[in-house]
Amino acid sequence: MEHLIALLQQYGLGFVFANVLALQAGLPLPAYPTLIVAGTLAAMGGSPVWQVLAVGVVAALIADTGWYMAGRRFGLRILATLCKMSLSQDSCVRQTESIFQRFGPASMLFAKFVPGFDTVAPALAGLMRMDLLRFSLWTSAGAVVAVMCSAARGHG
Repeated sequence: MEHLIALLQQYGLGFVFANVLALQAGLPLPAYPTLIVAGTLAAMGGSPVWQVLAVGVVAALIADTGWYMAGRRFGLRILATLCKMSLSQDSCVRQTESIFQRFGPASMLFAKFVPGFDTVAPALAGLMRMDLLRFSLWTSAGAVVAVMCSAARGHG
């Protein structure tokens, strides 16, 4: 934990941005502890919590939009690639499609809270040709909720 605090004190919001971007890009990095500690540091006089929120949301949107565009361009191939990290490729694609079909664009609102689905959902939205504006609104809302929940844990 001390190492994480030192990294946040040294690199500040840049570290938050890189950490959230890497997580949303699909790397197995723990961004939520970073957001919690950044929220705690904000409560102690560090960067204002609204800046932590803004940086986290922008990083998530950049990664999500990249996956969305990859889904539009490469279709099922990108989903298969993402699901290779899963124990069962076929069930990964089926489960993701099932969640997306059941909840539609609103699934982007809670995607950040479902491990695996957070990376696959944006690509699936692109594959299913969801309107970019609609996608952006739903994924932005999901990113705001996820980042706010994490940062608020440390801030409150």
